[in-house]
Amino acid sequence: MINEDEVFYQVSFVVVGSPHPGAIMSVDKRPAVGEIVRFGGENFEVLEVQELTPVTGNFGFLHVTCRRAEPS
Repeated sequence: MINEDEVFYQVSFVVVGSPHPGAIMSVDKRPAVGEIVRFGGENFEVLEVQELTPVTGNFGFLHVTCRRAEPS
């Protein structure tokens, strides 16, 4: 069984509806739909999370689709 506290992810963030180039980052927590993530000095809302490869050992690859977060 995989202990989520010990897994880190390489994540491809793609921003829809925006010219923002997105980002590829290493994170130590799997992003969740509805969560706000920050990169490039901006906040983004996670819309979708796809596992690109199953977690192997303590490492996984994810693809995340997000959009600019509405200012609060």
